Amino acid sequence: MRERPSLIRLPKVPVLITESADEYQDLQDAIAQEIKPRGIIEHIYANDISYNQWEILRLRRCKAIIIDTAFRSALEGLLKQVLREPGQRTYEVGDQAEELAQEWFTEEGKKKILELLRGFQLDESAIEAQAIRSRSSELESLDRMIASLESRRDEALRFLAGYRASVARQLRDSLDQITADVLKIEAASKKRSTAA
Repeated sequence: MRERPSLIRLPKVPVLITESADEYQDLQDAIAQEIKPRGIIEHIYANDISYNQWEILRLRRCKAIIIDTAFRSALEGLLKQVLREPGQRTYEVGDQAEELAQEWFTEEGKKKILELLRGFQLDESAIEAQAIRSRSSELESLDRMIASLESRRDEALRFLAGYRASVARQLRDSLDQITADVLKIEAASKKRSTAA
């Protein structure tokens, strides 16, 4: 893992064993490059923003994986629907649908299934739709988690902007006070030199 150029020590990089600490560091560095944090408060905000964005990316990856892992069973369910003849029960085509679904992962099997689906004006998107429908509650839960993280990330950005505005106001007030004090000193000095 790379060394941080800053003297500020941030918490350990929050990556899973399947994730890259270097990729997280790259994200954190890119955010720091964009925000250019000054001082510990701004570094904390930048770190929170990085962490929330990393979590958002992780959950978005999970959504795709959840759909992918439901693909075979979704295909099998769809095949049961299209293979069933009128009056035939679903369980009567179950073995054939299961066997075809297994063949999907071969080039010849995939061609055969796509041809069968085209006969019903369907394609691979019908399988994806079935997979999404079968996992909709998990996907909805992930969407809520992502929305919460996006809200927290955006809130940290607003707080950072507010903090910077507050610091800028304090600096302007200090400069105004210093300027007023200098002007008073200059005015008093002019009065003394005129009186003399």
